[in-house]
Amino acid sequence: MIPLPNVLAKMARIEDQGSEEDGVEIRGDILEVILSHVPLIDLVPASRVCKSWCCAVASSLRHQKRPKPWLILHKQATHDPCIISMHAYDPRSHIWMKMLQSSIKCMSNLKSSHSNFLYVFSSLKLSFSFDPLNLTWSDVYPPFGSCRDPIVARVGDFIVIAGGEYNYESDPSLVEIYNIGTCAWQICDNMPRHLVGMSASNFLSIATTNEKLFVTKKQSGMTYWFDPKSKCWFGPYTLNPGQPIVDYNIGTSNCDLILVGLCKNSQNAERLKVWKVVGENFQCEEIGEMPCLYVEKLKSKSFEISSLNTCVIGNFVYIYNPLEMDELVVCELIIDGHCRWWSIQNVVASDEIMNKLVFTCSEVGFEDLQRVMRLGNQRLLVES
Repeated sequence: MIPLPNVLAKMARIEDQGSEEDGVEIRGDILEVILSHVPLIDLVPASRVCKSWCCAVASSLRHQKRPKPWLILHKQATHDPCIISMHAYDPRSHIWMKMLQSSIKCMSNLKSSHSNFLYVFSSLKLSFSFDPLNLTWSDVYPPFGSCRDPIVARVGDFIVIAGGEYNYESDPSLVEIYNIGTCAWQICDNMPRHLVGMSASNFLSIATTNEKLFVTKKQSGMTYWFDPKSKCWFGPYTLNPGQPIVDYNIGTSNCDLILVGLCKNSQNAERLKVWKVVGENFQCEEIGEMPCLYVEKLKSKSFEISSLNTCVIGNFVYIYNPLEMDELVVCELIIDGHCRWWSIQNVVASDEIMNKLVFTCSEVGFEDLQRVMRLGNQRLLVES
C-alpha cells in the first residue's frame, strides 16, 4: 500500500482509536475539505480507513472538477526493448510517481501518437492499449504491406495505419483500418500525395477525435483529415495564423483542434503560441503565448529550438524539446480563454542517452488507481 501523508496517517490513527485520547473527531464537511487537497494517489488507502472515510473520499471526488490529466512517461532501454519502466506526473498534486512493475511486454520499439495512444508495431503484430495506465493490451495481426514508421492512430472504433517511409516491399500510399468491433482489416483511399513517403514520427503531427484523424506537416502546416467511416481523405487545408511558424504541432482539447506553433522572427528570436482551430476553413484564434522564461527552459544547451513535441488532452498541453528533455513546460487552458504556465523537471532525463523516452497523457481517475492497488505485482510510488 502507498504510505499516507503524515497528516492523514495521524488522522487515521485518531479514527482507529475512536478519538478517545485526543477528544477530536474528524468527520463530515471538514474531512471532505481536507481530502480535497490530498493527492489522488493517496485517496485509495484513505478510502480504506473506515466506512465514513470511504464516503468522504467519494463525496470529495464528486465535488471536484474534471480530473487533471497525468503526463505518462515510458522509459525503454535501447539495448533491450523488454526493459520498460513507467513514470507519471500528476498536475493536481505536482508529484512524480513510478509504477514498480510495468505491464508492457514487447520486443520492438514502443511508440505513441496523438498524445494518448500507446502502441507497438512490427511485421509480426500490432499491440495497443486504451486504458489510462496501460494495464491492458490487445494484440492483432498487422496489415499486409505496411511501411516503416507509418501513421498509427485510434479514431473511435477504428485503428488507422497509413503511409510511412518508402521501402522496396510496401506501398507508401496505402491506408488500412482495423475495425475493433469486427476484428477485420479494410483498405481505404490512398493517402494524399503530399503526405506519401513521410515518417510519421519526424515529419507529421497527428490528432484525433472520435470521428476524424487530422494529419499536419510539421514544417508547413499543410493539413488533411481522414474519415474512417467513409474511408476518404479531405483537404488540403493550411493552418495559417498569420505568423512565421517553423514547427507545427496539433492536438485535440475537448474535441477542439489545438495548434502549438514555434515562431521565429527576422532576428531568429523564438516564441511559442497556442491557437484554437475553428470552422471548416481551419481559422486560427490565438489562445496564449508562452512566457520567455519557459521558452528558455526548452532550449538545448548547444542549439536553438528546431522542433517541439506536444501531448494535448483535456485542458492541458505538455510541451517538450525532443533534443533537450531535462525540463517540460505545461500549459493549462483556462475557460475564459487564458493560459496558466509552469515547468516540471523530468525525473528520468539523465537516463535518456541509454533509454528511449515515450510520452503520453491520460485522464487517470480514482477507479484506475483502485485497479492498480488490486494488482499484487504493481504499485505506484511517489518519486518526487
